Amino acid sequence: MASKEQLRKIAIYCDSYTPYDEGELKNLSQKFDKNFESCENCIHYTKDKKCELDLIDKVLSSLAMEQDLKS
Repeated sequence: MASKEQLRKIAIYCDSYTPYDEGELKNLSQKFDKNFESCENCIHYTKDKKCELDLIDKVLSSLAMEQDLKS
């Protein structure tokens, strides 16, 4: 499972990141910080804490490879 920091980084680099609008955020049982991009604020993030597009691992892998290239 990705950490909160990883979920924020994923949202920054994910082409499919689509945040909830303010009205949808009010209807959710959990409170999210709308000031941060995060998978938790994305319409594709499920109640089971998974990306319905299955992009979390793909984006994390891409970020890891990019980091390796910089090293």
